[in-house]
Amino acid sequence: MSWIIRRMTANDIDGVLALEQSIPEAPHWSRIDYEPCAVADESAPLQRAGFVAEDGGRLLGFAVGKIIAGVCELESIAVTLETRSQGIGRALLEAVKNWAVANEAVRMELEVRLSNARAVKLYERGGLLPEGRRQAYYQSPEEDALLMGAALARGGKLI
Repeated sequence: MSWIIRRMTANDIDGVLALEQSIPEAPHWSRIDYEPCAVADESAPLQRAGFVAEDGGRLLGFAVGKIIAGVCELESIAVTLETRSQGIGRALLEAVKNWAVANEAVRMELEVRLSNARAVKLYERGGLLPEGRRQAYYQSPEEDALLMGAALARGGKLI
């Protein structure tokens, strides 16, 4: 398998919607939510950006980040069930971090279901630390969110 990470385009949105529907713990957005994440001109700065992992045109994962007031929020990240544990999630997280630093973000934050130990481990390996809890943040089923974050440094590294 020889996958790549690249910016999301409008042509990726159908695949992203299908992938998120196949993963119960993924956020379920609409097409209109993803449109601002897709770019036609890769040099255009955005407040929100999406990235995809693909192998020969097959979508393996995606991630979305948003920057507000110098803080990048990792809004969504998902990898197909059959391609997990191959470094795709880590590469998508790094792509969002690098984009955030290039767009002058100084911090990254996210929330994750407390029960999603696999995602928590990914974020910890990526340098994010637990910072708090938001009670009953998720619905269906109701669950608390673990808040994680870290400062961003040059080169996309978290410090």
